[in-house]
Amino acid sequence: MADEGDQFHRKAVELLPKLAKNRTISELVLSESVTAVGSRLGSGPGKEVFENLLYDPLVKVVFGNKRLFERAMPLFLKYGGTLSFSDALSVRIMLDQKITEIASFDNDFDRVEGITRRFD
Repeated sequence: MADEGDQFHRKAVELLPKLAKNRTISELVLSESVTAVGSRLGSGPGKEVFENLLYDPLVKVVFGNKRLFERAMPLFLKYGGTLSFSDALSVRIMLDQKITEIASFDNDFDRVEGITRRFD
């Protein structure tokens, strides 16, 4: 479900066709997305976001394990906590999978070397 009241809705709709067909997200991004939509629009729309992300064949959800989380911690520390742990995990996954672009309205990613943020 689209949250048309979200401040970034219009930009996100415009950005979507410009993104790679296959998309990778972490389980934490899935959780944050469901929570954000659910808190604004209710549990039904939150469930719809959950199903759209989890079951879309073009979206790969990377589920963490102890080792992945341990490997994300140095990135969290490197950026002095200015990247959330969730963002550090996303960067770790990107580095592991040689992904160099991220679609995000969060400018914290701008300071990560080797990552280009797509936001328009």
